[in-house]
Amino acid sequence: MIARNDAAEMAFTLLELLATLAILSVLAAGTLLAWPKIEAALSLETGLHQLAADLHAARTLAIASASRVRLVFVPATSTYRRERKDDTGIYRLDVTHELPRGIKVIETNSAGNLTYSARGQAENGTVVLGDRRGVRRALRLNQRGRITILRTGL
Repeated sequence: MIARNDAAEMAFTLLELLATLAILSVLAAGTLLAWPKIEAALSLETGLHQLAADLHAARTLAIASASRVRLVFVPATSTYRRERKDDTGIYRLDVTHELPRGIKVIETNSAGNLTYSARGQAENGTVVLGDRRGVRRALRLNQRGRITILRTGL
């Protein structure tokens, strides 16, 4: 009778090792090819959440300072600015924000401004952001100052 070596039975053969490396190589190549799409989608989500946070901060500032505060958007750019109305009734630049790389403001309504009153109420408005793939997502502001990120592409 031939004695078997238990250690030899537990080891990988060269063929098994090469097959495993081939499968891992195919998976890695697929991931590298899909990465630009994944990165663009993550940037778009980041831009929407950044915008929602800045709108929330603008509402808080409007209530705390008892003045009107607005975010101003210019289509086809990757920046927007927050302005606050002073005692003379003139909007003054407060801060400028940059959207994530590859994300732009595609369109807005309400003349490109989302404005909060001193009580935190807002004018209805929608801002549409887009990435370099052409995918669009929207953020909507209602009269009560609530922010909704629309889940479907436009």
